[in-house]
Amino acid sequence: MENNLNGKRILVESGGGVGDLIMFTPALRSLKEKFTGCMITFLTIDKTVDVINRLPYIDRVICIKRGRFMGRYRVLPDLIKQDYLIFTEWQPHLLFCAWILRCSHRFSVGRDGKFLTGTLHKRIRHVVSSSINFAAQTNAELLSDMLDVKLNGDMTKCDVSMPTESERTEVTRLLNKIGIKTGDDFILLSPFASSKERNWPLKEVEKLVELINKNYNIPVIFIGNTDSPFIEKKFQYSLLRKTNIIQLIEVIRRAKCLITPDSGPMHIAGALNVPCISLFSKDIPSRWAPKHNCWPIYLSYPCSPCTPEKFRDCPYDLKCMKDITANMVFKVLSNILPLK
Repeated sequence: MENNLNGKRILVESGGGVGDLIMFTPALRSLKEKFTGCMITFLTIDKTVDVINRLPYIDRVICIKRGRFMGRYRVLPDLIKQDYLIFTEWQPHLLFCAWILRCSHRFSVGRDGKFLTGTLHKRIRHVVSSSINFAAQTNAELLSDMLDVKLNGDMTKCDVSMPTESERTEVTRLLNKIGIKTGDDFILLSPFASSKERNWPLKEVEKLVELINKNYNIPVIFIGNTDSPFIEKKFQYSLLRKTNIIQLIEVIRRAKCLITPDSGPMHIAGALNVPCISLFSKDIPSRWAPKHNCWPIYLSYPCSPCTPEKFRDCPYDLKCMKDITANMVFKVLSNILPLK
């Protein structure tokens, strides 16, 4: 028999990046639609919290502030209040405290041979990294299994926090400052990812911008959270390290197309239904590429996909990313934005 979660307090934890959080939104939306009386709390880290903290179906978002004294333990009062605790990552400090405090319904991925694994009421079986299915669907299966419910609905439609009017005005000012007028079309290029191994080579970046400038009358704006003297010196339009997450969402919302490695901006574009060309290297499009308006480029070498550890010490010189050429990307772009 299916659980009735109305009146229940449910905490879901994910300490991952922007994409990891966005991939939970379809399941959480479905959960709230099915049990309007449940209280959903999401626990994450402070650097990604803004991407989902305005969604109406998440009642509260709390974050662990890294670098703050006892930051991880400041969330304990919130744990005590919950009827269900779902830690999608191994959090030994919080799991130990939840066990000592006798919090009910403690679920996590667990670790073989670890004492705390034996204290769990249920061990998570559906893990994104172990499935080739779309991550949002795997997360829905995870929550369904842990909460003994059946979550229905479209798990391919993700959500992000939306900017306020004043925040949109600030983005207009940022764009005007670099020479982009209100209403101007532009293409976004985000060549950098959270790990440098997934960065797209700058020589291909330069070739692609040359192709776009030659064939389109449209600016290319660089976005990302990485400094690049090369880009700042070489290209006219750059918002590198000039936007917070909310501003980035608004910039992506206005773009004609986004070109990026498998990274946070790709997931934001997917949630906003903005056309996106995503460059995949160590991971697979079936798991992470947005299901709508996204054109992944994946070379599918025999060594792909691979583990983060192998990727950081790649014996093949990261050819899965380095072999993606500007011509490949431009060919896809010309199908999205037809040449005149």
